[in-house]
Amino acid sequence: MTQATPPRSWWATVFDLGPHAGAHWTAGRASLAILVPLVACWASGRGELLLYAAIGAFAALYGRHEPARARLAMQAQASVVLVVGVAVGALVATLPFRLWLLIPVGAAWAGVAVLLAEWGRWHPAGALNPVFALTASATVPIPLSTVPAAALTAAGAAAFALLLALPGCSARDEPARRRLPTRGLRPPDQAGRHAARYVLGIGAAGVAVATTGIGHPYWTFVTASVPMSAPDLHARLARAAQRVIGTATGLGVAALVLAAHPTGYTAIIVIAALQACTELTTGRNYSLGLVFFTPMALVLGDLMLPASIGTLLAQRALETLLGLAIALAATLITDPRE
Repeated sequence: MTQATPPRSWWATVFDLGPHAGAHWTAGRASLAILVPLVACWASGRGELLLYAAIGAFAALYGRHEPARARLAMQAQASVVLVVGVAVGALVATLPFRLWLLIPVGAAWAGVAVLLAEWGRWHPAGALNPVFALTASATVPIPLSTVPAAALTAAGAAAFALLLALPGCSARDEPARRRLPTRGLRPPDQAGRHAARYVLGIGAAGVAVATTGIGHPYWTFVTASVPMSAPDLHARLARAAQRVIGTATGLGVAALVLAAHPTGYTAIIVIAALQACTELTTGRNYSLGLVFFTPMALVLGDLMLPASIGTLLAQRALETLLGLAIALAATLITDPRE
């Protein structure tokens, strides 16, 4: 009689490596999708629009394992949500009490976005990118006259990402794609709890941001979103651990990159290269992806809200721990039996 294999601990899964699964196609599209809009903003003398261009470019990250037509449809859906997030966030950013307003607005947006992601079976799952779109746009103060330009910049970058969605699906990628599980829809009660988890977690992150005055507040919102996208408590604990390990290592890489003081086109090229490395590794192991994503986020953040290297690194570390604590608390409150 064969003895059943005991279930693996969540800690063991932290170090799993997934298949390559044609990640070079996604990496190439993602890098080009962010490079061209950022160069266009800088060349036109509109450096204040770099953030919105980067957000629109995130549409290229969706549907990496889908056939070309399905990938295009998924990216089109995500593009609309990202652009709406930028528009709403930019409007919030024009108000003096934006951080307090972001508590209800961000929480409601997270709940709606995660249900849309669930309905569309988006990959990557969850509302991380839509939450980033709204909260990052809302926490960088701008005049009302900049709001249309912010939305149009995000829309233009997303449209460019859609142009890149069709190439890159080849027959040799099909076996790798078939090895990856297809995500099904959650039952209505689980979907409701999933949305409630986001509403509670992002709302709590908003309270933390508004009361502490953290320098790059959207990092807390994004970090809080990360574990909540996982399907169960086991996976959320693993994702939280990966976030800590990957961010800690990524901060070391970021210190080296920022010490070189990249600016202008050099910084944009660094961002595009790090984006490519992020997409090459994230699908295999989330920690590995963060080694490259962390310095990319810091270089982009430094272009928008310059600060000393030590301040940037300390804020990123603090906001990672704060966001993860909030996400895990929201998980336990909304799903105590998992």
